[in-house]
Amino acid sequence: TCEVLQAVNEDEKIYYVTSPPMTGHKPRDFVILVSLRQPCKPSEPYIVAAKSVTLTSVPPSPEYCRSKILCAGFQIYSDSNSSCTVCYFNQVTSGVMPYLAANLTGSSKSIEDTALECIKFLE
Repeated sequence: TCEVLQAVNEDEKIYYVTSPPMTGHKPRDFVILVSLRQPCKPSEPYIVAAKSVTLTSVPPSPEYCRSKILCAGFQIYSDSNSSCTVCYFNQVTSGVMPYLAANLTGSSKSIEDTALECIKFLE
């Protein structure tokens, strides 16, 4: 799930995100600040950056394992009017490793699903 908690300004919003549990673990939740940056020049990328933040109005819940995103995001380069190149960056923490490992071994599709949702959002 993903819900907007606060619109900081036109380019920055704080989201509350929950993800399903991995086998033997609680579901995870995140409070993240997402910043969008338009390119200044046509050759520069559109940037979407994300980082965990703390909000006193959203304390950790006993039903979730509060996880953190240290630094993650996308650079989106326009290749033409009908295509683009998307680069994904993620500073991996131990809390994210089970999800990444599951994707690398093929036992999960969460990164693929996230990428498809991003494509849908961008369209």
